[in-house]
Amino acid sequence: MTVAAVRLAEFEPVAPRTVDLAVDGLAACYAKRDPVFSGVSFTVGRGEAVALVGANGAGKSTLLKCLMGFVSPADGKVSIFGRDLSSLKSGELRQLRSGVGFVAQKHNLVPRLTALSNVVHGMLATSSGPRNWLQALAPAESRRCALAALDRVGLADFALRRVDSLSGGQSQRVAIARALVAEPRLVLADEPAASLDPTAGEEVMEVFARVVRDTGATLIFTTHNLGHALAHAERIVGLRGGKLALDAHTRGMVAARLRGLYD
Repeated sequence: MTVAAVRLAEFEPVAPRTVDLAVDGLAACYAKRDPVFSGVSFTVGRGEAVALVGANGAGKSTLLKCLMGFVSPADGKVSIFGRDLSSLKSGELRQLRSGVGFVAQKHNLVPRLTALSNVVHGMLATSSGPRNWLQALAPAESRRCALAALDRVGLADFALRRVDSLSGGQSQRVAIARALVAEPRLVLADEPAASLDPTAGEEVMEVFARVVRDTGATLIFTTHNLGHALAHAERIVGLRGGKLALDAHTRGMVAARLRGLYD
């Protein structure tokens, strides 16, 4: 074990007062292989911004999928807004997810539709039905919310542009607007800037973090970019060797302290 790894192991877990998300003794594995991670426990308070970091294969994306209920853990539990995901029926889980926004590494937009129509799709989380498939059919309130969401990410003037005519950074901002249009209490993001060049990535992360902060939502995002983690998160949760190796506030932290996660 390196000196850096020893230092990473010496941390006091952060305990927020009002908890939006709680992870308790979580373990995940695929098929009969060794666990991706095990014994992971942490809590995230209301309005916090938390970065999940670690080397490739550390389990960041798998952990995020467990938080959304897309992957069932092998052990432990995840609670969102005080509700244990494993105890929920499918309808209850769908209802809970309506309060959670998700931004993927790839924007997963419908390229032939306008930016506005794609953002209107985000209203399906709270108001299902064919009227929210296209902005031209959408209720006036859905269009108003979608336009406001595009304005927050600086793309109001691009509302009627087809997504396949936008740049990568602009497309990711549309995806952010779609995730936030229904005003979720919790936002999860899987490396939201990883598919972009450095300049576009910085711009997207600046916009993303600012907009989420302005809404008061809780944010959890995975990233390989330690600069993004330190600049846009209040806390860093680090995975190493299948275990929780770090849970600390970013104030006063430097990137050098985090490099032990990648040894």
